[in-house]
Amino acid sequence: MTRITLDLDALRSFVVGIELGGFARAADRLGRSTSAVSAQLKKLEGQAGAPILRKSGRGLALTPTGETLLAYARRLIELNDEAVAAARGVELEGWVGSGCRRISARPCCRRPWAASPAPIPRSGSRRGSNATPR
Repeated sequence: MTRITLDLDALRSFVVGIELGGFARAADRLGRSTSAVSAQLKKLEGQAGAPILRKSGRGLALTPTGETLLAYARRLIELNDEAVAAARGVELEGWVGSGCRRISARPCCRRPWAASPAPIPRSGSRRGSNATPR
């Protein structure tokens, strides 16, 4: 059996087209021509070995093969984007906030903070009680 490497650009066009409800919209969003996106879809169908879309009224619908490919396409794109971000040194950053009412700010509310893992670089956490008891 020969190995087939799916084209990530084609997969991205496929996913965006499904999410936007049309491949002309996907072409516009991705800065490609509609014919380029159409060619990418044909390429994906060839790689899949079966149709991924079928006509449904005036539009298109996913075939069972298309449903399967869509789920994998989303995962592959997410993993690709994560790998690129990691390779470029992009780190998570931001704040995690938590609060509780003063009346319930007992030691049991502080335990999760004491047991929390090491902080994510370039991030922080805040805790406090801004609410007043009734």
